[in-house]
Amino acid sequence: MKKTTLIMGLAGQDGSYLANFLLQKGYRVVGLCHSSDPKALWRLDYFNIRSKVKLEIGDITDAAHMEKIINAYKPDELYNLAGISSVARSWDRPVETFRVNALAVIGILDVLRRRSPQTHFFQASSAEIYGNVREVVNEKISMFNPLHPYGTSKLAAHFAIKNFRDQYGLFAVNGILFNHESPLREDYFVTKVIAQGVARLVRGEVKKFRLGNINVSRDFGFVGDFVEAMWSTLNHTRAEDFVICTGKSFTVRDFIREAFACIDIADWQKYIEIDSLLVRKQEVKKMRGTSAKIKKELDWRPTISFKTLVKMMVEHEINTLQHGGI
Repeated sequence: MKKTTLIMGLAGQDGSYLANFLLQKGYRVVGLCHSSDPKALWRLDYFNIRSKVKLEIGDITDAAHMEKIINAYKPDELYNLAGISSVARSWDRPVETFRVNALAVIGILDVLRRRSPQTHFFQASSAEIYGNVREVVNEKISMFNPLHPYGTSKLAAHFAIKNFRDQYGLFAVNGILFNHESPLREDYFVTKVIAQGVARLVRGEVKKFRLGNINVSRDFGFVGDFVEAMWSTLNHTRAEDFVICTGKSFTVRDFIREAFACIDIADWQKYIEIDSLLVRKQEVKKMRGTSAKIKKELDWRPTISFKTLVKMMVEHEINTLQHGGI
């Protein structure tokens, strides 16, 4: 009998990669989306899976609707990949950010413990909950210092997972995700801005493009690897929290250098304009994790290197501009 999975945030980058991964494993995939508008589901078309998933339209903050959906499917696995992921937007809309990223998660947990306690639940937590921690991030660090409403809302949800797991014995897992990129990244992320900027330079559409602080460093991984890690955590023998990362850190400057190398340009500096308005007042300067635990307990390892990831994203943007499609 097929396992049923429910993916909150199906139409996003993570949700589409996860749906494709689980379909290949023989799952029945149900996904929550804000809209059935074809334009909102373009990532499913990237994998040619739109007709292979069951769509449910709704809002994750609508507790009654969430209860109806969860009660109807009683999924074997539930992945919460929905939410507000933009730091800038979290400052503009802090109340909405907490409603979506924190209160909605508590609502789902409450429904699960009453209606579907057997469901294995994955929560997309974030390395942003640690702020400017000086250590390499691992599961044992208990010092949290989020620098913005996004990180703080994610921390609230992170602790809610722990609370409901301890109180009710739910199989609820925090996947502490570091930066995870792909050709399907949202346009407001710096990696996408760089890949698109390079592609537009190749096409002669722009002569320069603007960026903020290019000296911050991040642990960049590939979404295709990360969704396999998500699945592995829910198929573990017990519910535990896991850091999901590559263990290697690169600056945005490194990303730019690799992106321009894809089009054989070494003197990339003359094509970049640093805009002070794009520099965040509160920003994590350096972020790196260790995936030692998930490697040891779940035998998971990233397969795509930083260089390959950058090339993948740049080539996708160039091909998209050339062919006018996905």
